[in-house]
Amino acid sequence: MLRRQRTGALILGVFLLTLVFLVALGVSARRSAILENLLSTRVLTIIAIGCVLAALAWMAVIVRTYMLARPSRLAAGQQALGVGVVVVLCLVVAAPLGFGANLANSQRSLLDSLFTGGGGTAVAEAIAKPRLNILMVGSDAGPDRKGTRTDTMMVASIDTRTSRTTLFALPRNIGHAQFPPGSPMEEKFPDGFYDESDPLSGNYLLNAVYAYGLEYPALAPSGPTADPGLNLLHQTVSYMLGVQLDYYVEVNMAGFASIIDALGGLTVDVGPNRLPVGGITPSGQHVAPDYYIPAGVQNLNGEQALAFARSRTGSDDYTRMGRQRCLLQYILEQKSPADLLTNFQGVAKATTNSVATNLPQQVLPQLVSLAGNGNLTLESVSFDPNLPDPNEDDGKFNTLWPDFEYMREVVQNSINKPPPPPAATAAPNPSADPGTAPTTTKGRSGSTATTKAAPDSTESPDASQPQSLAASCN
Repeated sequence: MLRRQRTGALILGVFLLTLVFLVALGVSARRSAILENLLSTRVLTIIAIGCVLAALAWMAVIVRTYMLARPSRLAAGQQALGVGVVVVLCLVVAAPLGFGANLANSQRSLLDSLFTGGGGTAVAEAIAKPRLNILMVGSDAGPDRKGTRTDTMMVASIDTRTSRTTLFALPRNIGHAQFPPGSPMEEKFPDGFYDESDPLSGNYLLNAVYAYGLEYPALAPSGPTADPGLNLLHQTVSYMLGVQLDYYVEVNMAGFASIIDALGGLTVDVGPNRLPVGGITPSGQHVAPDYYIPAGVQNLNGEQALAFARSRTGSDDYTRMGRQRCLLQYILEQKSPADLLTNFQGVAKATTNSVATNLPQQVLPQLVSLAGNGNLTLESVSFDPNLPDPNEDDGKFNTLWPDFEYMREVVQNSINKPPPPPAATAAPNPSADPGTAPTTTKGRSGSTATTKAAPDSTESPDASQPQSLAASCN
């Protein structure tokens, strides 16, 4: 309309070409390539700068076009209206591009602050591995507790070809934890982590290894972190299970509640009975619960989800472990990348304040690609008294005097056997009656399958494999 066809055609052409390029890139690019770029701090920096420049250029076009229309010839009211329209148009342009720039910069900051693991040859070797073993630790530090206890300990063993993942859950009350031969801790505790002078002490169970490493850092290995407590726990878990731990993820459980809140909460099957929250003081005294989570399917906020995972009243550690594993399954099932983007700022803040890991940025694309390929399955093996142990007199795994050779056998059988058939018997609902613990049966190979505890429970038809966690939480 202003007879600047050449300039207008150039601007419109650049816009359309950019749009076509982005659409073609989204349609033709491999998912892994897109993930790799979105998890690259360099690419995210370019995206952020590109969004800012695009916004400035587009607003300059709007302002320049208005000036070319010679608004000085208009009446004062018309000029004010024109300026208002220009401002609105600039804001309409700036808002989405500014949001994109801010999102890219927040993602870059999160990657730089959280994923600081080393790179180079070690990362290349890790990516090429057929399996990655990640130690997942939930610490229970808080104002009502003295020191830090790692009450949630799992090893996620991930098949990098099929994304099949087996969670090996370690109860906090495992006794006589072992350490590698020749290590300072093995010399101090040749019969395992135990105090003969105080055999009932809870300061020598597996969940106290972390605190012991903090108290006696000289006895802990120097790596893989700067935290001697975590290094000592890393060492004993790796040795007891007979696997090399590639990385770790440590989550402060109070911060975990903030992450759930940032994601908009979770829908959880609490089970047939209401779940008491509170009711046991730090000293072990039983008091009236603070409140109850109603039975059945409930929408829980972060505080309630954390209470669901940690409730001890009328329950036991092993049922509690089952609920904790189910929370992981619920997050995978219910939270999509869209949820993450929509709530990214809150998730990033909560994650930065409550999560520590040595996962390198270069490994993230592979892990995210595995999680998003639609084939991710979680299976579960728990080293608790419901795990049959043929070497024990009562036929049950003894957590206070564990058979470590048998533990290593179970781990190897679980990760080397083919996945269970689709029709495998469902595992129990760990969110069932808090007073009912899941039971586990053993097949010829020694690996385990979890089945629902009931007065007339029977063995699963195929108990030679770890059971799908999704089935146990539905």
